[in-house]
Amino acid sequence: MNRRNFIKSALTVAGAVALFPQLAQSEERRRGGGATAAAAGLTLVDPKDPQAKALNYAHEHKDIKDKALQTERNGVKWTDQKCQGCNFYQKDKEGKASGKTAAPCQLLANKAVTATGWCSSWAKKI
Repeated sequence: MNRRNFIKSALTVAGAVALFPQLAQSEERRRGGGATAAAAGLTLVDPKDPQAKALNYAHEHKDIKDKALQTERNGVKWTDQKCQGCNFYQKDKEGKASGKTAAPCQLLANKAVTATGWCSSWAKKI
């Protein structure tokens, strides 16, 4: 084997090694297991967590009783403001946590929030 053939073979093997994880991942998604695997590590944020408390977070929208917080934001009525419609809710990583639909929130250090939750930093999804 000459040097040119050796380099070609080495680059082919390196390329195959680099692409193999992506191929395996895409096959898992094709079979429908990708969302479950990605969401397997979801744990709901505790509303008593200092960050969550600072944002007035609640797992359920209806649990917000303070009338001062129940205001229209970005042209969206209070009744329509839920985490699932928030700009910081990462729907692409959505899964189940404690039996509820949830996804990581960018404002809460990617800790999971419920789709029906709410916090005072709610921002309309663009």
